[in-house]
Amino acid sequence: MTAADAPAVTPDAPPAHLVVYASGTGPDLAWFAIDRDTAALTPAGSIAAFAANPSFLAVTHSVKYLYAVAETSSRVGAYAIDPATGALTFLNDVATGGSGPAHVAVDGGDHFVLVANYGDGTVSVFPIHADGSLGAAQQTVAAGQNAHMMITDPTNHFAFVPCLGSDYVAQYTFDPVTGMLAPNAVPHVMTATKAGPRHLAFAPDGAHAYLIDETDSTLTALAYDAQLGRLAPLGTVSTLAAPKAGNTGAEVIATGAFVYGSNRGDNTIVTMAVDGGGTVSPVAWTPTAGTTPRSFAVAGNLVVVANQGSGTLVPMTLGATGVPAMSAPAIAFPGPELVAIVALPE
Repeated sequence: MTAADAPAVTPDAPPAHLVVYASGTGPDLAWFAIDRDTAALTPAGSIAAFAANPSFLAVTHSVKYLYAVAETSSRVGAYAIDPATGALTFLNDVATGGSGPAHVAVDGGDHFVLVANYGDGTVSVFPIHADGSLGAAQQTVAAGQNAHMMITDPTNHFAFVPCLGSDYVAQYTFDPVTGMLAPNAVPHVMTATKAGPRHLAFAPDGAHAYLIDETDSTLTALAYDAQLGRLAPLGTVSTLAAPKAGNTGAEVIATGAFVYGSNRGDNTIVTMAVDGGGTVSPVAWTPTAGTTPRSFAVAGNLVVVANQGSGTLVPMTLGATGVPAMSAPAIAFPGPELVAIVALPE
């Protein structure tokens, strides 16, 4: 399939009041205004991070609080979000229960923070207090080598952990009231040997998910049984148009009609069209106008790419074919590892 063959779409309009958050190897967490037509970014504020290398961020569904993990100190910090401006106020931080945290997420009920500790392969669950601050880890479990993320499914009754070094996604039951994890009856879904599963994204239909593999630059479509909390592979495709030595897959986002993935080394965003059965076909590769796109975000027709290697945030927009294209000048940001487009409360 080519870009011309991909289904024509009219991207949903982005929400009215948007803010973009960025974090990485620099000393600050920053936020930006974003133009609704061009995705152009304007610096709006920043705050000194609670610890060095605040690599990954997560925002509650209520958009009241933001959480960040610090890789070097193995701590997770909490911030309150000003609903009018998006400005951050530090609340507290706690130990992540493991070493080298690579990812943080919030459960579907906004009651718990979930952290994947890449260094020792553990995952931890933290209660969110009424004021948005964090309690100490209430549970830490060994998920697998190089646990790279933990997220709950759309029902908020199951949790999943791609383990890069173990070549599987660990599957857990999740109690949305207590926040406790337990191994699913089928505890793992395996990938190819040395694929390096990194990040997982559920599709809006709740019946499919998409896994990007870091080491072998592939993307796997999976069927999802929401009653049992189990993933089943449907097919795997390369994220590259042609082999690229040293490339690694990084981020994956599923919007419904399309799945997007980032290639670090090839320095592209791949656009994949989703067919009626949930499998995907690559249709286009968009250069990121920088190097090492570790993260990117999509909201409506707006896209922002975080090029960690070149230290740039790159605005893009989605055209009628769903393929992103650069739409405004890049702006400098030191070593961006995470970028998020967030709709503030109306």
